[in-house]
Amino acid sequence: MTLIEVLVAMAIVTMMMVSVWSSFSSTVRAMEETEKIQDRYAMIRNTMDRMSSEVSMAYLSFNRPQEETRHFTLFEGRGSADGDSLTFSSFAHLRIRRDSNESDQTVIQYFLGPDEDDSSRTHLYRRETTRLTGDLPEDLRRYAPAYVLCEDVESLEFRYWDPADQDWRDEWRTTSNDEQPDRMPPRIEIKLGVRNEQTEETEYFVTQAVIIMQEKIDLEK
Repeated sequence: MTLIEVLVAMAIVTMMMVSVWSSFSSTVRAMEETEKIQDRYAMIRNTMDRMSSEVSMAYLSFNRPQEETRHFTLFEGRGSADGDSLTFSSFAHLRIRRDSNESDQTVIQYFLGPDEDDSSRTHLYRRETTRLTGDLPEDLRRYAPAYVLCEDVESLEFRYWDPADQDWRDEWRTTSNDEQPDRMPPRIEIKLGVRNEQTEETEYFVTQAVIIMQEKIDLEK
């Protein structure tokens, strides 16, 4: 075999190896991208499922001191140009320790907020406290930390079905005498707007939750 033949053979083998490696690299990148997309949709699906579950266990209670004017249980859905927020009392508290001195009662809050390190990113935050102290939704931040529930959420919208008007409402406030005092919506629509990194467009995910306890309850009975 001449030197030229050896060089030609080596060139052919090199081209084949480059072709195989290029194909393998493309396959690996496609698999990584697919896995990333699947993880993203799984996070969104888990977020929607958790919100639906917690909202479905919302409740209002008669139990408070007779002279007290604060609302220890509430369902406050507020609209804002920066994204809606929802604060509500629920039986959705998860007890981590078996011997913990906690009940199922809790107050949960959902809202949009900027990333602590990158102000260009907006996340869906969840705040929870087992202290039913009658504080207003805006005062919960004083003692209840918030944690990211879903990253890179561009919009958060809630709508509340009002059976009295047979129509959807953009807000629902049980603590206001001018709104829906001591009255729960039978169902709520949850809508998340999440940016798709591949298409650079906003994708919307919608679900509804049915609130089981429509009437105020008396926990002393």
